Amino acid sequence: MTVIVHALWMLCALGAATFAAAAAPRRPWHVALAIGFLAVVMLPGVSPDPEVAGLCAALSALVYLFRPRYAWFGFVLGGAVAGMLVQVFVLLGGPFVVTAPVVAVGLAATVWLARTRPHFAPEALREEALLIVCMLGLGVAVLPSVLDGWQAAANLNARMENVAQQAIPAWVLSVVATSTLLGAAYALWSRR
Repeated sequence: MTVIVHALWMLCALGAATFAAAAAPRRPWHVALAIGFLAVVMLPGVSPDPEVAGLCAALSALVYLFRPRYAWFGFVLGGAVAGMLVQVFVLLGGPFVVTAPVVAVGLAATVWLARTRPHFAPEALREEALLIVCMLGLGVAVLPSVLDGWQAAANLNARMENVAQQAIPAWVLSVVATSTLLGAAYALWSRR
């Protein structure tokens, strides 16, 4: 398992719980969350993309926090992030038949607990969790590109180390030494 898969799993799990708790106060938000979840779960054989998951999580948190009028759209994207959790579990080897209902029951339990117990997820906690999901989503979205760049730099450094370890041919040293001596001799001769 790579760092990207771990980060993606953490983002999807935290995002699913956070969006489910945030959707608890209103029934239309439950429907939007379910629509996003089912839309991603029903895509057969699709593996989760870290860039898409990160951008969906960040955008949905930003929409909910800064444009409450369009919160339903944020919950559709949040449901998609929860659906990507099922894809991550399938990627890790879990059977789809088991993981999809388990994640759906987890979402439903979070919504039920947030609705029936006000101290389970107060508004301030939900907003802070959404900010964390937003930052984590942006981090997961750029992580594959950063790791690719890091690998390219490591490959270039490995090539440069191989070049530096090779001996410089004798003719190169003699040409450089001769040109330096001839240049110094010319400079001394021309100043006389």
